[in-house]
Amino acid sequence: MTRREPRGSGHGEPPDETRDSAQARARAAEQRFQLVVESVRDYAIFALDPSGRVATWNTGAKLIKGYLPEEIIGKDMSIFYAPEDLARGRPRALLDAALSAGRVEDEGWHVRKDGSRFWADVVITPIRDPQGQLQGFVKVTRDLTLRKDAEERLRQSEESLGATLYSIGDAVLATDEEARVTRINPVAERLTGWSEREAVGRPIDEVFAIINEDTRAKAPNPVRRVLAEGVVVGLANHTALISRDGTERPIADSGAPIRDAQGVTRGAVLVFRDITKERRSEEALRKSQEAVRLSEESLRATLYSIGDAVLATDEQGRVARINPVAERLTGWLEKEAVGHPIIEVFNIVNEDTRARAVNPVTRVLMEGVVVGLANHTALISRDGTERPIADSGAPILDAQGKPRGAVLVFRDTTAERRAEEALRQSEEKLRQMIGSVRDYALFMLDPKGRVASWNPGAERIKGYREEEILGEHFSRFFPPEDIAMGKPARELEIAATQERFEDENWRVRKDGSRFWAHVIITPIRDSSNGLEGFVKITRDLTERRKTEEERLRLAQAKEAIRLRDEFLSIASHELKTPLTALQLQLLGIQDRVAPIDEGVTKRVERAMRVGGRLAQLIEELLNVSRIATGKLELNFEAFDLSDAVREIVERLRDSAESAGSELSIGVADSINGQWDRLRIEQILMNLISNSIKYAAGTPIQVSVCREKDLAILKVQDKGPGIPEADLSRIFERFERASSARHYGGLGLGLYVADQIARAHGGMIVASNLPGGGACFTVRLPLDPQQPAAAVSA
Repeated sequence: MTRREPRGSGHGEPPDETRDSAQARARAAEQRFQLVVESVRDYAIFALDPSGRVATWNTGAKLIKGYLPEEIIGKDMSIFYAPEDLARGRPRALLDAALSAGRVEDEGWHVRKDGSRFWADVVITPIRDPQGQLQGFVKVTRDLTLRKDAEERLRQSEESLGATLYSIGDAVLATDEEARVTRINPVAERLTGWSEREAVGRPIDEVFAIINEDTRAKAPNPVRRVLAEGVVVGLANHTALISRDGTERPIADSGAPIRDAQGVTRGAVLVFRDITKERRSEEALRKSQEAVRLSEESLRATLYSIGDAVLATDEQGRVARINPVAERLTGWLEKEAVGHPIIEVFNIVNEDTRARAVNPVTRVLMEGVVVGLANHTALISRDGTERPIADSGAPILDAQGKPRGAVLVFRDTTAERRAEEALRQSEEKLRQMIGSVRDYALFMLDPKGRVASWNPGAERIKGYREEEILGEHFSRFFPPEDIAMGKPARELEIAATQERFEDENWRVRKDGSRFWAHVIITPIRDSSNGLEGFVKITRDLTERRKTEEERLRLAQAKEAIRLRDEFLSIASHELKTPLTALQLQLLGIQDRVAPIDEGVTKRVERAMRVGGRLAQLIEELLNVSRIATGKLELNFEAFDLSDAVREIVERLRDSAESAGSELSIGVADSINGQWDRLRIEQILMNLISNSIKYAAGTPIQVSVCREKDLAILKVQDKGPGIPEADLSRIFERFERASSARHYGGLGLGLYVADQIARAHGGMIVASNLPGGGACFTVRLPLDPQQPAAAVSA
């Protein structure tokens, strides 16, 4: 956060009245804090000096530990620990841990003044002055003995309840709030034909398939009504269950809601049984109906005892039943509580005013409605223990819908409050952590993309102060061209639909300068998956990008130098030999000044051939240079490719015959297009010359045809073909499929031909023929200067 100076203070000291008022406010705040600490009765809150001796003592400490202030102040805190902890040096270890981690929390047995032990939750936090010097510690202690005992009893109760449900003679099937099966007992497995492992997670209608025995129509599933209306529902008469294997059984059942502490329906439980035998006699049917009624009442009581405390009354408000959890919380055993007024057993007060709170059972019996407790309600148990609770009360209705009693479900919310406080502290730590990050811009956006929070890293990277940017749309961080293309909105859309967006691109600072940013956007959702906003993390990678670009430029430069040196080395070697031969021939002519005879003529011819070879090599090198530097120019003109092929074939026919190869041609009548004729002829010359060189003594066939908007040129021979490993590299510079010692040359002909074809928007593909030999296929657009689909093999 940006610190603001007092108005009108300039850069000097603040006015005296401002400093005095601040000190007065600080003293008042400290006095209020001391009053708050002194009024706390459920926590022992006291200070220790740096050596661990008691420095302050509050009312809660006196009640929990039994010492008066004058008895304990100045004593070492080790007096509260059991002998075994003292032997292990536990008190000193906890202080050291608090100093190291900034906070330490511990649970264990502690000792009161009278020597009795209690299970305590302890938090120790070091106190430091603004310069970071240790001033002492704050120690907060909570007596959790009753909670520890309760947890053990609750565990035993839940185990007993599970065994009871699975041993009930009737079929029991439970669902969640989406009507998916969550539990099914062995009897229900037998009747439905579904094992619990197979049934869990499936819709209730699939596992519990019922029909009307008379109409054979599908019967309404009672669970659906239970979940929709939150009421107990029974099946209509003449209902049959169809098991998985098709067996049909008449059944009777009931469904009831499973509610949470706020009375919200979180699922349903269905109890049913096979009544085949009951129908065999009226007496059996009567007994069965009575059993169903008793089973429903038993199930209701069982359900209300799961996890939470349950207390039932008659219509006069006298206790009729109380489960073990309620016994523990109220301090009343069931045999003692039955018959007593509810207000005597369930004694509740307002935590703030300390006045007796209105008992919800009274309203339930008067109005016949479900009632919940108000906030800040505490239960005073029989032994005086006070616990914050949450509860709900509901009427017990007879067949005519008249209230015949009430059931009260409640629970101890101490652990929940502790969890809420832990969450609050965690959120505060997270806020502090985010506030300390300076290398990343870490901030929140609302669902529309407006900035909702701002950290120091964001201010450092983007240049905006918090008060300048809050509420502004995050599109101001984008370059104008990205805003015009709608990139800000698209990034939020991708993050919302794909749960994450990540990108590297240019962003804009407050001063208009650009920086290369790595951005991650993640949606924030509430418990119902609704979009609440986004978290955006931005890192400035400008320097890293510059380094990578410089490294790439250096690598490219080194590679260019390497290729140049390789090129010059090969070129100088290849040029030297024919040049020397030419010079020798010319010297021979010069030595013979006699009249020109037949021998001189032959020498001159050889000299001319060598000169021609040298000119050809130089031209190939020049072509490679032009291609490498991007200076290969094409002069497009309209001509018939068939005519050009015929001309080149005739030009090379003598060379082919000299190599023992028959050169044949197959062309279409006319294939007109726009190409650089000189370069296309160069492709033909190189491909045919390549076949003459490597497939000497075998027939060579040249063909050209048209496929849609492409001209297809093929040069095929019956030579040894091309090794499969070389097919992918023969079009590279200085590459050849055979050794240069056998065939000579620079290995540039195919490279030059391939590059010319690419410059025309086409391509060359080399392949081996099934019967032996090689095939080079050239694909050329008829008009490379017009936009067209990409040429593919």
